[in-house]
Amino acid sequence: MTLFGKIVRGRPRSRRAGGAEATRVAFVLPTMTGGGVERIRLVLMQGFLDRGYAVDLVVAQEDGALIALVPAGVTIVRLGQRRFRDVIGPLRLYMRDRRPDVCIVSLWPLTALAVLARIGLRGAPRLILSDHNILSLQYRGRAATLLGWSLRVAYRRAEALIGVSRDVARDVARLASIEQERVQVIHNPIPAHVRTATTPRAAADLWGAGAGKRILTVGTLKSFKNHALLIDAFARVAATSDATLAILGDGSLRDALAAQVRAAGLDGRVLLPGFEIEPHDWYASADLFVLSSDYEGFGNVLVEALHFGLPIVATRCRGGPEEILDGGRYGTLVPVGDADAMAAAIRAALDAPRFPEQQRARAEDFSVARAVDAYEALVRRVLA
Repeated sequence: MTLFGKIVRGRPRSRRAGGAEATRVAFVLPTMTGGGVERIRLVLMQGFLDRGYAVDLVVAQEDGALIALVPAGVTIVRLGQRRFRDVIGPLRLYMRDRRPDVCIVSLWPLTALAVLARIGLRGAPRLILSDHNILSLQYRGRAATLLGWSLRVAYRRAEALIGVSRDVARDVARLASIEQERVQVIHNPIPAHVRTATTPRAAADLWGAGAGKRILTVGTLKSFKNHALLIDAFARVAATSDATLAILGDGSLRDALAAQVRAAGLDGRVLLPGFEIEPHDWYASADLFVLSSDYEGFGNVLVEALHFGLPIVATRCRGGPEEILDGGRYGTLVPVGDADAMAAAIRAALDAPRFPEQQRARAEDFSVARAVDAYEALVRRVLA
């Protein structure tokens, strides 16, 4: 069911079997675009539904492509605000009229604004604030000043805080000037769109005939993902092999990356297919996954690659990659920004034996059940 642009007052609560009111958990997000955070929330919403919770999805700004994948049974609330500063009033009305028990709010500045929206509200929900990136690297200049101030003011007023990796948790604690133990680390699970079905025909349709070794990366085309580095590294690999690179995703740097590909003479060797709601066939038909980021909050795509049994080359950047790959046990880690080292690691990985069962076993450490267990335990704790 969807509530369009307004909150329906006096709406009855969902009830469990036997007539008891179901605990209502709201997932609050800026949008439902194609990012990793939104995909993870789809998994958690389904997990809470399966365990008998009433679940709302509150979208602050605009729907995004993934709104179509929201599980049946989730109530979608659209606040319809273009600017973050205009979200406080509608979010406060939602809290007052819909009366969720807990709001799990993702991504600054929405996290801090949710705290402001709750001030002085009778029967206010408990707040769990969740961050998914290294904020001190993501924001610079005036935004960094506002970031630090808002975290120090708002975050200590939330009932619980989540960081998706140890590095994110440390960063949040430092910015908010709170004890690190207050920020719980909960790793992201394997997203729901990941599955293993593919066919040789699907691979040929995706990569083209005669693609050679198939190298994949997946991520929004933003500067910190540093796809330019990957193209530089691949140019060195392509000089002595028939490999093909696919950069799956979309974003503001698409035109610049396409120009870099043309300038390097790599048309047809580097594919820019755009955003895919369900990229599983790309994973299942790849020979190697590469992550070239300058930093990552977690790195959902690495878990996805592990699930498909792929060998991995990744930068040893701040954030989740080193945790996910256990310091290099499940993939090769190379220095940030070093195209030569990345090219050498790609060549070696393409020639090395593969251990897909080992990779898949590691992916199970990031299971949906484990993540939902952790979130549910936190919800129960803040309600106790």
